Amino acid sequence: MHEDLQRVLYEAIGNSPHDFTITEGLRNQERQVQLFKEGKSRTLQSRHMTGHAVDIAIIKDGKASWDFQLYKEVAEHIKAVAILNNVPIIWGGDWRTLRDGPHFELNKRFYG
Repeated sequence: MHEDLQRVLYEAIGNSPHDFTITEGLRNQERQVQLFKEGKSRTLQSRHMTGHAVDIAIIKDGKASWDFQLYKEVAEHIKAVAILNNVPIIWGGDWRTLRDGPHFELNKRFYG
């Protein structure tokens, strides 16, 4: 995973409103094809394949939670940490289609 993305997430997890864990960072092509075939990704050119994206899971009561409201709260926190570190990120929950609450990536305009 790109060092700027690592720095933001490691700092954010220390005082996040909800505990979270990184579930997936760098992916190889085989894994990306698998996710694409399962309908869990809509691209074969994921930012995960270059180390520019990460997925998280929020932990509530000892297990993963997929409550989108919790992801909104954590995303606002992560975005604030990213701004403080001058690291432009994009949250998948802000996408208009296929909103992806667990997904964060470095902005392609700044991180080719």
